[in-house]
Amino acid sequence: MKKLSRDERFILSGEFYIFFLLGVYTLMVGALVPFIREEYGINYELSGYLVSANSIGMIAMSLIASYTAILFGLKRAYMLQHSFVIVGLVVLTVSGNPVLLLLGMAFIGLARGSTANYSNQIVNDISKSDSRVMNVVGVFFAFGACVTPFIVILFSGIAGNWKYANYGVSFAAAVGILLTLRMKIDREGIKTSGVKRGGLSFFRQKKYLVSLMALFCYSGMEISIIGWIVTYFMETQDTTTQFASLMATVLWGAMLAGRIVCSVIANRMTTAKLIFYLSIGVAVFMAIFVSNLSLTLLIIATVGLGLCMSGTYSTILANTGHIFSEYKLAFGYFFMLGGMGPVILPSVIGIISERYGIRIGIRVIAVTAVIFLVISIMNLRLDMKANAE
Repeated sequence: MKKLSRDERFILSGEFYIFFLLGVYTLMVGALVPFIREEYGINYELSGYLVSANSIGMIAMSLIASYTAILFGLKRAYMLQHSFVIVGLVVLTVSGNPVLLLLGMAFIGLARGSTANYSNQIVNDISKSDSRVMNVVGVFFAFGACVTPFIVILFSGIAGNWKYANYGVSFAAAVGILLTLRMKIDREGIKTSGVKRGGLSFFRQKKYLVSLMALFCYSGMEISIIGWIVTYFMETQDTTTQFASLMATVLWGAMLAGRIVCSVIANRMTTAKLIFYLSIGVAVFMAIFVSNLSLTLLIIATVGLGLCMSGTYSTILANTGHIFSEYKLAFGYFFMLGGMGPVILPSVIGIISERYGIRIGIRVIAVTAVIFLVISIMNLRLDMKANAE
């Protein structure tokens, strides 16, 4: 931070807050669905569509955001699309119409996709692809994700209505928009001269493709573990719902702690080495997780997975940061194509679990962890080859 100008420090501090909000938006969807189902009397099928609408909105905006930033300017596009979360939360609050509920969730997804795209671009540009800084913003994201269930429970308990949580988060989002208004970004701050705005030639770069495969596998594993961990504990270990939910909290707590550790050690090794070491940990603990040897080992594996998964996402972004700085469209395609992992993998697990049981279905994640390890080795070899040349 000392090496940055005053304006850059303000931007980075504001992005820490916005990444906290991004964590809130991400977990808000799952936290709100039970209340929406009870309030409006919707069925489980529509509940599933709501989650899908949110994911579709996020993936769509991950690509669109790059083009809108070029057409309208980064700051204007950033502020407008961040405001979509307020629109989405208000729609969910005022109407139980299925079409409007789907639109509301889609708008929250649009805000998530654009915020993740722009915020990561800004932090990457200011930090010059510093993996330590990228992991620090990941800490704020994880903290936001950790506190979101408590925010919803607190508002619904004290105020007596879950809708007040929507109002509270909408106000927090408005503060984020005002912070963005004061940031000297786009033409006022972050330089765009010399950037290759058009073209898709970044797809010819091996580093980009390997990082894209890594993001696809990792993000698919993360969402699958988060989505299935409660069911897995309940059905394989016969635990209570409360205990299984506690394990989901333990997973996020470990991820938060791990991101703090990764932010400290990130500058002591290359991003390729850090991804490699983390991928080994993910593969080992995932093997223990699916082994079902004992409840104790399963808890240890949950903590280990959280620690090893923690800094992977941010480090993958830092690993590709120089390409993002050169080709602005690279960011949008990276998020869109990498974001297909969380769409495809959970569905595959669900299909297999329906036929053969959750014990078999969850092993899809273990296979993906092995593939991720292979990809991290490829990435490491690319770095070694580049250094040798």
